[in-house]
Amino acid sequence: MKHIEDKKVRELMTYGVVTVPEYAKVINVVKILTEGYVHGVVVVGKEGKATGVISEIDISKAFGHEFGEVTAREIMSKPVKTIDVNATVVDAAKIMREGGVDRLIILDKKGFPRGILSVTDIIREIKTSYFKV
Repeated sequence: MKHIEDKKVRELMTYGVVTVPEYAKVINVVKILTEGYVHGVVVVGKEGKATGVISEIDISKAFGHEFGEVTAREIMSKPVKTIDVNATVVDAAKIMREGGVDRLIILDKKGFPRGILSVTDIIREIKTSYFKV
């Protein structure tokens, strides 16, 4: 059995990501976060490439404004923290820790978002490996 330190990002990541365009209104992002059972979305530009990320805490950036008027671009966190599918989980954890983020976006060779690795994915794998659930 592989130790968590020997695993690659591709073994733990979630394939596919929820995306919103930069011009999406924050109220629509709130709806996606609450109804889609996700904790974050990738913001994409006109070409479909990742330009930012919105996590639940980023919604607070819209406080004091009308949620139906503020756009995703205005509250997204950037730059996007990314990692290659062949990187190790240790590499991913280091980027998360040093960057103060809890998720990394996996891009394809053309720069389009294809997956996500969250700290929850890593913790879940540790539990599964340790308790052999």
